[in-house]
Amino acid sequence: MTAEIRAPRRHDLPSLFECVRTYEFHLLQPGGTADPGMPEDAILSVRNRIVEVDLRQRCWIAVEGSTVLGFCCWGWLDEVARQAKTILICVRPEARKSGLGSQLQERRMLEMREQGARELHTWSVDPSSVRWYQEHFGYRALGEEPLRHALHRWYWDDQSYWGIHRGFRDRDMLTHLVTDLPTLENAS
Repeated sequence: MTAEIRAPRRHDLPSLFECVRTYEFHLLQPGGTADPGMPEDAILSVRNRIVEVDLRQRCWIAVEGSTVLGFCCWGWLDEVARQAKTILICVRPEARKSGLGSQLQERRMLEMREQGARELHTWSVDPSSVRWYQEHFGYRALGEEPLRHALHRWYWDDQSYWGIHRGFRDRDMLTHLVTDLPTLENAS
């Protein structure tokens, strides 16, 4: 697969959101339900924090033609301590196993290093993703914590998109992973 890895552009947003929908992310629509795959009377536990994603920075896409095949973004867990965190990485089902996830992860890790991050945290409910992070990027598990829905506000200038990321319905615990990010001089 010959996708281009680059920062998103405003015209990519519809395809970008189609991509993240394949990874249990739902845009909130007026009058709808937060998670259409759950019963309307289900009680959702939401973390008491909103994940803010400025789509103009710290975001990367894998794009082929006008189709976003993969997306990732990151933020600061603690900028003073130089601890970064992943927010989301996903690849459309038809493009999985093509190496795009690794290319996106490598690109965001490079940007984290460029911005001075020394430690990277991520959380996953998927055992195969946990193994992928450990085997390919040197993560180690710190423990587990209960899964909570994450309310997201994605924005581009003055346009906001609200959504909720559920994760996998058959799992209720997240694995917290961490890895060290060597400085650019020591990365090779």
